[in-house]
Amino acid sequence: MSIYSEQNLYPGINAHVNSFLQNEAGGWKNFHSEHIVDIGRTINPQLPSGYFTRSEKSLQIDKFEPETGIDTHELIGPDVTIYQSRSHRLPKQPAPMASTKPTALLPLLETVSEEDSLTGLVIYRAVEGSATGRPVTRIELLSPANKPGGSHHIQYMVKRLDTLRSGLRLVEIDYLHQTPPIIYMLPRYSGGSPDAYPYMILVDDPRPALEEGTTTLYAFHTDDPLPIIDIPLEGEEIVRVDFGAAYSTTFTNSNFFYTLADYTQDPPAFDRYSEADRERIQKLLADIRHQQASGSEE
Repeated sequence: MSIYSEQNLYPGINAHVNSFLQNEAGGWKNFHSEHIVDIGRTINPQLPSGYFTRSEKSLQIDKFEPETGIDTHELIGPDVTIYQSRSHRLPKQPAPMASTKPTALLPLLETVSEEDSLTGLVIYRAVEGSATGRPVTRIELLSPANKPGGSHHIQYMVKRLDTLRSGLRLVEIDYLHQTPPIIYMLPRYSGGSPDAYPYMILVDDPRPALEEGTTTLYAFHTDDPLPIIDIPLEGEEIVRVDFGAAYSTTFTNSNFFYTLADYTQDPPAFDRYSEADRERIQKLLADIRHQQASGSEE
């Protein structure tokens, strides 16, 4: 008998759903469009006064013209941007929650490859008096095409560097364990490195200058909860984001996603997980099946 649940029965990323989405044509795009909205809705109540989020075109391109080397978007923007506005409202009192300890803190320049540094100069025009405010932090949910080996990886890395050179903070969410990390110096989970993690979130802060900036890494395994992260805003201000809450919202609000997880079966492409993570998943599934059997006997 199959076992399904409208609630995510994994502590964090659901390996059944995540594997299906990476191996089904067009699957990740559907998840991406829903999850990025839920991330924005999770962030909004936690923002200090004077900030708001907007969903915009991603740094990740939809179509690239190899003949010209130019993508078809005239304007390039992130999945979600946090803006600071001139207007003010009464301060919010979000529920307190502890942040997750980072896995590693890296010099930002070490996360930018030598090839990326050869990118041409980009000129930005300052706009004063804008009613919509100015961008502060970008948040990207990575897609398979933008990871190493993907069709748009080089173009994404160029735009990534442009973003950091402009001084904007950048958050990169990588739930794609089947492809290498975008930072070449990190161990490759897909390459079998014993020190690698299947999932990670990078917080890139180029302040006060690119040469002095940092990349904070939050990495986690298949049986770990998603992290709670302090995202940098203007000055010393931060917004504390519970990425697990956003993921749970996406999972429970989609009738499609939870039907992908039959807990009596191993996840699709199970061999794409490390041996240690396969053991973690099998232990979790055994506990779920035992609980289901115990409940049926009562």
